[in-house]
Amino acid sequence: MRVSLFCRYDSFKSMHGNITSLFALLKSPESVRREVRQYVCHVPRRYMDSPRQRGSWVRGTLNLVFEEARRRGSYAVARAAVEVTLEQQQQQKQQQQQQLTMESTWVKNALAACRTPEELREMETLLTQHRCLLGGMGEAGCGLTPAAQSDDVVLPPSLQDGDNGGSEVHGTPSLVAAGYSTAALATLRQGRDHVVTAPNASFSRYFMRQGLVADEVELMELFKAMRGRQPVGFRVHTSQMYGRAVECLLRDRPGIKPLSWLPSTCGAFVLLDTPDTPHNILLSNRQLLRALSNERLISFQSTSSMLPVLLLDPRPGEAVLDLCASPGSKTTLIHDYMFGISSSSKSLLATGCIVANDAIFSRRRTLSQRLQSFSPSIAVTQIQGQTFPAQPIASGGVRYDKVLVDAPCSGEGRMHRDVMSWRMWHPLKAMEFFTTQVSLLRHAVELCAAGGCVVYSTCTLNPLENEAVISTVLADGEVELIRPPHFMTADSGWHFSRGLSHWLVPSRAGGFLHTFAEAEAKGEETAVELFPPEGNGEIQKALESCCLRVLPHRNSGAEGFFLAALRKVQQGSAPFSASSSKDIAREKKVALSSCQLVAESILHACGTVRLSAGNMLLQRHLGGFFNDSATQMEEFLTKCGLCAAWKETRGLLLISESTWDHIRAIPSTTNLSSSTAALLELGIVVIEAATGGLTESGAFYLRPHATSRVLRIPLSEMQWLLSHQVLKISQLQEDPKVLARRIVGSTAPMKHETETEERCVPLPWVAQVFDAIGSREGNFIVCGFSSFVNKDVDHDNNADGLASISIPVILCRSSTGVELRLSLSQDARQRCLAVIGRVIARKRRTGATMAAAAALEKEYMQMGRQYNTSRKMDSAGLEGRPLTLQRQYRHLHASNSFGSSAPLSPPLPTKTCTGSTTIDHKISNRSGDGGANDGESLMHRVRGEYFEI
Repeated sequence: MRVSLFCRYDSFKSMHGNITSLFALLKSPESVRREVRQYVCHVPRRYMDSPRQRGSWVRGTLNLVFEEARRRGSYAVARAAVEVTLEQQQQQKQQQQQQLTMESTWVKNALAACRTPEELREMETLLTQHRCLLGGMGEAGCGLTPAAQSDDVVLPPSLQDGDNGGSEVHGTPSLVAAGYSTAALATLRQGRDHVVTAPNASFSRYFMRQGLVADEVELMELFKAMRGRQPVGFRVHTSQMYGRAVECLLRDRPGIKPLSWLPSTCGAFVLLDTPDTPHNILLSNRQLLRALSNERLISFQSTSSMLPVLLLDPRPGEAVLDLCASPGSKTTLIHDYMFGISSSSKSLLATGCIVANDAIFSRRRTLSQRLQSFSPSIAVTQIQGQTFPAQPIASGGVRYDKVLVDAPCSGEGRMHRDVMSWRMWHPLKAMEFFTTQVSLLRHAVELCAAGGCVVYSTCTLNPLENEAVISTVLADGEVELIRPPHFMTADSGWHFSRGLSHWLVPSRAGGFLHTFAEAEAKGEETAVELFPPEGNGEIQKALESCCLRVLPHRNSGAEGFFLAALRKVQQGSAPFSASSSKDIAREKKVALSSCQLVAESILHACGTVRLSAGNMLLQRHLGGFFNDSATQMEEFLTKCGLCAAWKETRGLLLISESTWDHIRAIPSTTNLSSSTAALLELGIVVIEAATGGLTESGAFYLRPHATSRVLRIPLSEMQWLLSHQVLKISQLQEDPKVLARRIVGSTAPMKHETETEERCVPLPWVAQVFDAIGSREGNFIVCGFSSFVNKDVDHDNNADGLASISIPVILCRSSTGVELRLSLSQDARQRCLAVIGRVIARKRRTGATMAAAAALEKEYMQMGRQYNTSRKMDSAGLEGRPLTLQRQYRHLHASNSFGSSAPLSPPLPTKTCTGSTTIDHKISNRSGDGGANDGESLMHRVRGEYFEI
C-alpha cells in the first residue's frame, strides 16, 4: 500500500493558480511588482464578458495576495499589491469605470506583512499619500473621511508617545514613529501586545467632554484598564446533570474564587491570575478549565455581563424573553438563576418559560448548540427583534413578565478583544446603532406585561447608546426607571458610576452640539432624540440615579458595561402568568385531542404535534417509566407543568406548558426566508426519532419522577459500563472477589482457601437490579452510588454530585443472558467518564474520605494475597521496586480513622525470599482480625516478594 501525504484542497487557490512563485527569494522590487501585476490582471476569458465579472475576479485575487503576504510576512509582495491596486484605480478613473476601492482588510494585511519599523513606516507613508489609511474611516471602512483626508500626519501625536519598544532618544519624529511601529508589529504578528500605547486624540477628547472621566490622569487609568488583562469569569451549568459535580470540583480549588454577589445556584467563578498566584496552580487551573469548556460543562462569560441578569431578577414560574440572546450565556444564566439545583429543591422541572431570540443568521448555530435540550422551559427562535410578534391578548397574544435587551452596540467596553478597534474608533460610530437600539427597546416594552420589568444593557460606555436611548423611551410615558437594589450597589463589591443627565452630540465637522437648535443652525442632520431632555427634570434625575455604568479602571479591569431597569406602568393589560395562559387557552379552544396540529403557528410550520397523556405514542415510549400507567404519567406531567410533543425530525419532546403557550402565540410569519428555521430549539428531546433510544437529557429529567426502569449499580460498575459500553447482568450474580480471580486468569487460589469462599452470596444491590428488571426490555435509566462505603466513615453520596448522573441504556436479552448496552454518543460517554474520574480523584485527595480510601486499599491488598500474580511472573517481569517491610505494614494496617493516638510499631525484620528461592514462615495460630500479630501472620503467609508498581 502506497503512503500518500494528506493535502487539503482549496478551491479558491486552485482557481487562481499557483501563488507560491510570487514569494520566491532574491527578486528585485521591480520583478515582484511585474509578477504581481501579471498575476492580478490575468483574468480568464469567461470572466471578461462584463466589467462587473472582471472586477469581482480582480478583487478576489487581490484578497488572496494580501492574505498570503500577511501569512508569509512578505513586505515586498504586500507593497507591490498596494501599488498594483492604486494603478488599477487610476486606470479605471481614466476610463470612467467603477473604481476599485481599497478594502480595510487589505490595509490591515498590508500593515501586518511588515517585519521592521522602517517597512511599516514606508507602508503607512504610501497609504497616506494615496489617502487610504484606516484612521478616521466610517462604518463602511473604504477610505478616509473628509476631515481625515486633509490631515497630513500619519499618526496622531498621542499615538506616537509610546513605551513599548520606543527609542530612548526623544525629539525625532522617525524614532518616535519607530517606537510605535514596534508595538504594532508585535501585536499584528503575535497578538500579545496592543496596537497603541495611549488613546487617540478623538477618543481622549470625546470621553473628557462627555464627563465620563474627570481629567487626563483618570483617562489614562481607564485606557490602561481597557487594554490590560481582563478577569477570567466562567460559569458552571448547575441546572444540568454534571453541574453539581463540577461545582464541587471547583468550589474549594486554590486559584479559583466563587462570585459571592450571585446566588450559589448560578455557579459563577473567577480565575485568579494575579502575580501572587503560583504558576503551577495557574497552569493546572487553565488546563482544567480548558478541558471543562471543551466538554461543555462550563462557559466563559465576563463578570460584567452577568449583571443584567442580577438586575432582571427572574423568578421561577415567570415568562422571560431574551430578545438578543446570542451566544446564549445570559439565557443559561437566567435558567440557572430561576431553576438552579439546590439542596432544598425536590424537582428539576418548573413551569416557567424562557424564549431566547436572535435575528442574526450567522449566530444561530452557536445559540442553538448551546441551548439544545438544555431545559423543557427554553425555546430558541430566530426573528427580527423589532418585529417580534406582539399580538393583543384578546386575539391570542401573550406577554412576558421579564424582558432582557442586550442591544447591539459599538462595543467600547470590550475594545481589548480587537487590536485594530483603537485605530478604527471615531465619535460618529455610536450614532449608527441608535435607531436600532431605540426600536428594540420600544418593542421590548410592548412585549412586556403591565407591571413587568425590562432590562436594557450594552457593552459600551457611550451616552448616545445608553442614556439617549433610555430617555427616548421614557418620553413615551409607558415605562419608568427602577432604582437598583441596595445589595447590588452597596454589598456586591462593584463600584458603579452614576448615569449622565447631560451629554453632547458629535457633529460631522468634528465639533460638539449642545442642543437640537444648534444643530439646525449649523445645518447638521441629527435626530432630536439624541439630545438630552433639557425641559424634563424628572427624566434627567432618574437617569442620574437609576442607570449603572461599569468603568474598567474602577472595577479591577472588568469590561465596560451599562445597564438600566424599567418597569412598565401602562394600564390595560394584566400581567401574564402560566395560570392565566391556561385560562385563555380554555376559553379559546376545545380540549386537545390525542394528536393536534396547531394551525397558523410557528409550531405548525416546523411540524410539532402535541400529545395528550393517553396517546399511544406517548404510552409506548414513556409509559414504561411509570409502570405502564397512564394515570401516573398524567400526574407527572401535571405536577411538573409539562406537555409532550412529537417532532418528526427530532422525536419525543418535553416542553413546559408556559413555553408551549408562548411559542404557540407566535405566527408563522411570511417575512422570513424560511418559516421552519424560525424555531430552532424547543424543550428537550427525550426519545430520539431515528433510534427510539432514551437521550441523556431525557434520563436526567425523568429519573427523579420515574417509578420503574431505574437501576442503581455501584460506581465502579458504572465506570465499567461507560468504558466497555456493555455490561452483562449475569456477571453481577458472582462475588466480586471470585470475578476478579477469573479476570486475572490462570491464578489458582492458595491451598489454605476453602471452597466456601468461591460461592459467596450475591450482594444486595444485585438482587434489587434483577427485581427492577423483571421481564422488561428496552430503555432503562442507570444511576450509581458511591463505592466508598465504610462503617466508620459517614459519607454522603449526594455531596459529591455523582448521585445526579443518569445514563440511558438499552436492556437486551439473548442466549448468553441479559446485558445492558450503552446508548450514549462518544462525546457524552467520554464526558461522563472524565467527570466521574475527576470526582473520585478529588475524594481521594481530600481528608474527608481518606479513611474510606485507606480501607478500600487495605481490602484490595488483602484480596491480592489470594491470587498473587508474582507466582506467574518472575521478578524480572515486574516493573517497580520492592516494598520495604515498613511500607508493607502501613498498607496492610492503615488506620480507618484519624483519631488513633498510639501508632503501632513495625514488626521486626524477618527473612524473606528473592528470586525463585522461597522460605516458609511459621503461621501464627492466633485468632482475631485487624490486630498487629494477625497482620504479621498474613504478611508472612505470602510467598514471593511484594512489589510497588
